[in-house]
Amino acid sequence: MKSPAILCASAILIASLQPVCAEVLLQLPNDVDLLTVNGQKPLSTSPVTLSDGLNQIAFRYNAQYRKQANSVRYQSDVLIIRFNETDQALQLKLPNIDSAKAAKQFDESPSLTLLDKHNQAISFDQDRLVKNGLQIGRNFEQEIFQYNQGQHPASITLAAVQSQPQISATTRAPTLPAASTAPSTAVTISTTESAQGAAPDSPTQAEISHMLDYWYHLADDATKAKFKAKINEQ
Repeated sequence: MKSPAILCASAILIASLQPVCAEVLLQLPNDVDLLTVNGQKPLSTSPVTLSDGLNQIAFRYNAQYRKQANSVRYQSDVLIIRFNETDQALQLKLPNIDSAKAAKQFDESPSLTLLDKHNQAISFDQDRLVKNGLQIGRNFEQEIFQYNQGQHPASITLAAVQSQPQISATTRAPTLPAASTAPSTAVTISTTESAQGAAPDSPTQAEISHMLDYWYHLADDATKAKFKAKINEQ
């Protein structure tokens, strides 16, 4: 009969040989509005904890810069990235937008970088999802579902991520340095298509803020004065 010491040592050895459940931790900049993770609403903002393997996120970049005496809000198109990593701490890096020129450059060619836990840029697929018309109340889950039905640069199949759901987490990823790169195309979702099968989501506060700022800057001085007066009355 084996002694308790031998049995204990055997149990420890067997446990040490079992595969460790790894995961991917994705750190996002503060000015990123995360919209979907693998076609679903995000369970957390940043860091996002994902299972190993193929993952896809959709997001928008919200920035703010000064133009003369005015503060200008910038919001990018919906950007999509797809990556395939295992047991990694990743960080998404975006260029600084501090002028109308920088905003225009980013719109024309979004420059993104994904760094791994060794501070090395990793490869990923990138695309852009554009919807014409009113932007408030978009159903991003439905739009991404439609996007993934086609053969697009950053599309995924449901089967590819069924065993790799997003994981809710509260731990923070390590801070990593900067860089930049990656091409993109654009996929346009029509208003009719995005409405099929699901009602639009309620607008987020970021969307409301963006649209208020947009319409305010289009108004003339008299309209701006009336708007300010209404706010002061409340």
